[in-house]
Parts: sequence; structure tokens; C-alpha cells
Amino acid sequence: MIEVTAPAEPFAQAGEGTEGLLEAWLVAEQDRVSAGQPVADAIVVKTSFQITAPCAGTIGEILVAPGDSFPAGAVLARIEEEAAGAPPAGGSAAPVAPAGGPAEPRVRRVPLTGMRGAVAREMALAWQEPRVAIGAEVEMTAALAALAEAGETAPRLSPTAAVLRAVALTLRRHPRLNARIADEVVELAQEINLGVAVSLEEGVIVPVIRDADHRSIVELATEVAELAAAARSGSLPGTALRDATFTVSTLGGAGVDWFTPILNPPQVAILGVGRLCERVVARDGAPAVAPMMTLTLVFDHRALDGQPAALFIADLRDRLQRGEL
Repeated sequence: MIEVTAPAEPFAQAGEGTEGLLEAWLVAEQDRVSAGQPVADAIVVKTSFQITAPCAGTIGEILVAPGDSFPAGAVLARIEEEAAGAPPAGGSAAPVAPAGGPAEPRVRRVPLTGMRGAVAREMALAWQEPRVAIGAEVEMTAALAALAEAGETAPRLSPTAAVLRAVALTLRRHPRLNARIADEVVELAQEINLGVAVSLEEGVIVPVIRDADHRSIVELATEVAELAAAARSGSLPGTALRDATFTVSTLGGAGVDWFTPILNPPQVAILGVGRLCERVVARDGAPAVAPMMTLTLVFDHRALDGQPAALFIADLRDRLQRGEL
């Protein structure tokens, strides 16, 4: 029997002790396979990869079931090696559909495997938590002025950089939102590590800016751009996705006014950032036009109640409206 083992490469950047998840087997016991044929889909820290057969032969025993975890180098299955001169692996031709029946609609199926499957499972689990959403409208005049001042010696800065800076500073005063739930205990984090949601074709990943409250607006903008570029090129190390204590997700670039993001367990809160646009507001009893943005905070009601969450988003709004960045 030849062993089918988990390759070491996907684990190299994931950190010591990280395990993979066996997403799905593409073959069954007693199936014949060829050398190099993909036999299973697996994931390490939201990075999907395939397990391939080391030789031609017959799947004799599958040792790790779908949904189970495994370390690098683990034996996942065993193959009875094919004798020299045996016919190539393969199956019979697919049956021909009977004529005269109604044509089946043509559809493109997107299987929930790989990264898409990992995202689907995490979102399903997060959706079960007792989450609550509250929101606030923010006038961004002063924040944009602060961005312009900071940008005099840096490339053009986006409003997201201002929000990240304001969130990091506001979390210092509201540590109950900078926390995780673990084993029915709320753990207040000592560091402020902001996760920033990045959309990819196959799903969303959340790279982390560590010690974000000690970074300037320019430093935050630079790191977000670098992390997003690495994520989209597939060069983001697994360690860059670990230890976030609070997440910021923005759909402003897609023209969305507001939305309610899904929690990223085990974190207890996430902030959704809508687009920046001009709206009519009341100022000194008269109508005026101002740049506005809607922020939506979603939090786990097991970890905190509405009042501390409301105090956080009110402080965040006031900081942005004062331009204290």
C-alpha cells in the first residue's frame, strides 16, 4: 500500500500547530486513480488546495473523513499500487439521455468546496449567534480634512483609512468590543488587531493589521493596500489571517449605502462601512450639503448589551465628526 499524505507546502506559512480541514473526497474506496490525479479538496486557514495521488492504483482505505482536521504530513488514505502494464484508470462512458424527453435547463453549478465552502460554513455558524445591529450616520467633513492634511506627504488616502484609525483609537476606550468568546468566556484582548475584509473571486478573507492603534493613517492605508494586494495575488501568508480582535468590512466602493456584516467568530463585533456621498443635512436650522457615511455595528449579544455597543458607535461617530485622527 502507498500512503497518500498531506503536503507540507500549504502549512509552511500557517504557524506552528495549525491543522488543515479535509473538505471533500473526490474519490471513494475501490476507485481507480492515476498518478497525480486530484483525490481530495482541503483547506488551511481559508487557503484551499488539492491532495493528489502519488501513484496509479486503487483507493484501498480512506483514513480521514470529510470535515475532520489533520496536520502536515498526516496519512489521509492508502492506495494499492497498480501493477505495471495494467489498463489506465478511468470509468465507462456516461449514459446517453433518452430522446424525446424535455430538455434539462442548462445551469452552472458552483460547489461549496474549497474557500467558498469554508466561507459558507463559517457564515452559517456565525448566523446562529445572538447578533444585534445598530447604526449611525456620520458627517465626514472634518475627517476628510484630516485625511487631506495627512496625505500631503503620502499618496491619496481613502476614507477607509480614516475609519480604521478612528476605530482603533475608539476601541481603547471600549475594550469590551475588542474581545473574543472562547469556551463560554469573554476574553478582553490586550492588543488592538484590526481585521480588514478583502473580497476575492472565490470568497472573502480577513487579513489583520496588528497593533492598529499605534499606526498612523498613512501607515494603516499602506498596510491595507499591501495586504489586499498579497491576498489577491495568493501570496498572503497564513499568519496574516490570525489573531484579529475586531473586524471592519466596507462595501462603499461598490456603491452600498449601508449593510449588516456577519460576525467573524470568535470576535464579538464587526463594523460595516457604507459609501461616502453628499447628502442634505440640517445645519443651524438651514439645509446644507455635507459628505455623509453610514456605519453599522453588529455585535454578539452574549458578550455585551446594547448600551455599551451604542456608546462605542456614538464615540466613533463623534471622533470622526471632530476629525480627531
